[in-house]
Amino acid sequence: MSVESFKVVLVGESGVGKTSIITQFIDQTFQEDIQSTTGGTFSTKSVVCDGGKILKFEIWDTAGQEKYRSLTTMFYKDANAAVMVYDVTRKDSYDEIKNYWANQIKDNAPENIILAIAANKSDLIEHETVDEGEARNYAKELNAIFVTTSAKSSEGINSLFEEIAKKYSGATNITIKEEDGDEPQAQEQKNTVKIENPGKEVKKPKKKGFC
Repeated sequence: MSVESFKVVLVGESGVGKTSIITQFIDQTFQEDIQSTTGGTFSTKSVVCDGGKILKFEIWDTAGQEKYRSLTTMFYKDANAAVMVYDVTRKDSYDEIKNYWANQIKDNAPENIILAIAANKSDLIEHETVDEGEARNYAKELNAIFVTTSAKSSEGINSLFEEIAKKYSGATNITIKEEDGDEPQAQEQKNTVKIENPGKEVKKPKKKGFC
């Protein structure tokens, strides 16, 4: 089988659920209390798409705090896709996608980067403060994928990555499934990059061998 690496960067305000989305996608788990990302967390997951092709997602989780914003630009290098995440109960997190994150990506990411918007925490829809129709229309303006997600219930998590994979490959139908093997955890990897000196370039962790 052919293997292709695919770099995805998740951005958005602190607390919108970027880390939880990644954890749900990779481990199918959810934690109520999770520490905010203060640098960048690098995770990988190999999945099989229709046709037997193996796609190795290289997923970067980034810090949403304002003091780390300028450092996020370094994670866009060579990125294939960027997912902008907002919390459906926090309109400010959606407004910042429009006012900041979309522009930051436009200015620093590759021109052909695939864009996606994840409306996260759909399990709290009764407390929604962001009009979904407005958000979908904005996604259309950006030519971006729009998916409603819940990292807690897992709603839309696989769909988010499936839609990104479809747009990248041009396939009309992709179903992501775990790669077969006696040790599936061997296909997953997590590394944390701590940013202590804002002026120092962050180096991507060395990859382990792929089986």
